[in-house]
Amino acid sequence: MCDKKQNDGQLQKAERAKPAECVWWFRQVIQVGFVAFSILLGLQFHSFVLSLAGRADGPIKQRPSAVEAYLPISSLMSLVYLIRTSVANRVHPAGLIIFTVTVVLTVLIRRGFCSWVCPIGTAEEWAYKIGRRLLGRNLKMPKWLDFALRSLKYGLLGFFLYHILLMPIVALREFIYSPYNRIADVKMYMFFRYISVTALTVIIVLAFLSLLFKNFLCRYLCPYGALLGLLSALSPVAIRRNVDKCTDCGMCGRACPNQIPVDKKKTVHSVECTACFDCIEACRVHGAISMCLPKETIRISAFAYGIITVAMFFFSAQVGQTLNYWQSDTSDWMYKSLYSRITEVRHP
Repeated sequence: MCDKKQNDGQLQKAERAKPAECVWWFRQVIQVGFVAFSILLGLQFHSFVLSLAGRADGPIKQRPSAVEAYLPISSLMSLVYLIRTSVANRVHPAGLIIFTVTVVLTVLIRRGFCSWVCPIGTAEEWAYKIGRRLLGRNLKMPKWLDFALRSLKYGLLGFFLYHILLMPIVALREFIYSPYNRIADVKMYMFFRYISVTALTVIIVLAFLSLLFKNFLCRYLCPYGALLGLLSALSPVAIRRNVDKCTDCGMCGRACPNQIPVDKKKTVHSVECTACFDCIEACRVHGAISMCLPKETIRISAFAYGIITVAMFFFSAQVGQTLNYWQSDTSDWMYKSLYSRITEVRHP
């Protein structure tokens, strides 16, 4: 009798099954868009650096300010300096805006930056999917080793936070306005253009491991992701499972690329959640799992999440340009002067 009631309940739940929403393609479109934007940004910055290496009296190409998004440590220091002094410096203003928007979005709607915006996160996702296609599956770390490796990114984050948060205001100001920070973007470019054998070997090894293990670099070594993960714990928005509608099929847990047992939780509080919506996409029962506020008062669809994320970044950039707080105050002649002695410019 009990078995019959259980089967009837499963059938009733199955009748509420939802059609596939094909969320994955929407997120991929946004991912590809940000990757394409990053490539165009790189090409424009390449032209800018080449113009610095030209004749002393030659024209300098326009520097794309958005390249400052790739200077998160400098941006974090600028944000700390802003909070402590109320001064928004103009050395890397675009970087400060982009970093602040990322932090705000994370606190409000969780850590979607990693799975929707970050080109490295996108490359990691593509890598493990390619590896799964080639090998038939992805490997899984033993639990003890997974825990030990995940501690590495928090160790790196702790190192940076310890030194930046405890740094005297004078020292913060010295670094922010130093020649090194002003030309940090060019030094980063030079690092990859004239990459050493050691650095190239490390990148190849990490790429190989990313083929074998899901999100290897992001899961174990990225301090930026670690920071966003901790901040996402403050968000009122989370993945929530309706146990009355759930059929306990386990598909959401298997679909999670971050190895979160979604099917065993009512609310996903894990800092590893990147709001990729894969668990929601995998579920075939309408309303069984969703990204929402407590008590499912407001649900956020993947389409709304993606639009909000994209709109926030482009809107903030537009506001920054309108308020004349987007372009660096480092003049062309200063860039040219610093570039001419770039090997001598050291960390202060």
